[in-house]
Amino acid sequence: MWFPVAGSEQVPVGKTYAAQIADQSLVLFRNESGVVCVLEDRCPHRRVPLSLGKVIDGNLRCAYHGWTFDGLSGQCVAVPNLAETENIPASLCAKAFCANEKDGFIYVATADTVNSDSDYVCQPPAQWEYEKTAHGSAVVSVAAEDYLAAMLDGPHVLLSIFGVHVSDFYIGDVVIEEGCLSLDRTAVWTLKSKPHEKWWGLSTLMLRTEIWPEQSAVRVQLLDGGEQILLAAVMAVVPGKRNTSQLHWRCYFSKSYANGYARSAPLLLKSVAAFKACPLTVFSAIDGSDMANLMVGPSASLATELNEHDEHSVASSDRIAALNIPVCESTLSSGEDS
Repeated sequence: MWFPVAGSEQVPVGKTYAAQIADQSLVLFRNESGVVCVLEDRCPHRRVPLSLGKVIDGNLRCAYHGWTFDGLSGQCVAVPNLAETENIPASLCAKAFCANEKDGFIYVATADTVNSDSDYVCQPPAQWEYEKTAHGSAVVSVAAEDYLAAMLDGPHVLLSIFGVHVSDFYIGDVVIEEGCLSLDRTAVWTLKSKPHEKWWGLSTLMLRTEIWPEQSAVRVQLLDGGEQILLAAVMAVVPGKRNTSQLHWRCYFSKSYANGYARSAPLLLKSVAAFKACPLTVFSAIDGSDMANLMVGPSASLATELNEHDEHSVASSDRIAALNIPVCESTLSSGEDS
């Protein structure tokens, strides 16, 4: 299964990016062809983080003793002070992981199962045209499972959409289909934390939250009264150390976003929205009191889904830490210290 670990923007050419999946440290970088490579963030020589090194000619050079590694195989390709007559032992290699890049997200294979296109969950709704995107990332002091649960119980604690008040009223029950939990709730236009009483009757909005617990991913859609998409956001919630989560999100605006806003929103909102680069705000600082006060409601379905798929789920930090993330077929066995 493909697990999203970073946004494409986090890994520019010539730079390293340190990623974390629970207790598994990874380093991401691009080779000369621009292909994303993923190695264990630990030099097999002296265990120094490889993310501290430099990308040289598409390979990763350790900052400590200068050992250089190929990103796809993990094989050591250069050792300083090694005589020209000496060959680099095949056992000198870093642990490499299978990776792929799609729709602005970088994925790492996290199970010994067949990976399919359906695993790429961080993407906009199918057959929907959009004209521009925005992106961002953050680290929050909330465990991944709790973050996913809060997305169902009260997404307003985790994010906001300019001019929109999300209510506590659900439209139906949680729908579970093909490993995805989906829930709709009503929303209205507002300029404050609570909607103006005169605006309650204006063009009802709907917020749709979709959760893929096995891949720890989220998609949020803002729909108008005719269920036309005004905005969609996808997010990878990557479990980190000490009950933290790394968030990588991307927001998509539909070609009808401005028109949709103009048709539905009050006049003052239209004028202000025209100057906003992105109406979505993902909170990097989350109020602990707000989290604690959320009632456990729809997230009960999430807990049930995780229990039913416990053997395969990667949403739990403990589960991810125990996973044997597959090494690419071209990777050789890791060598011992020398």
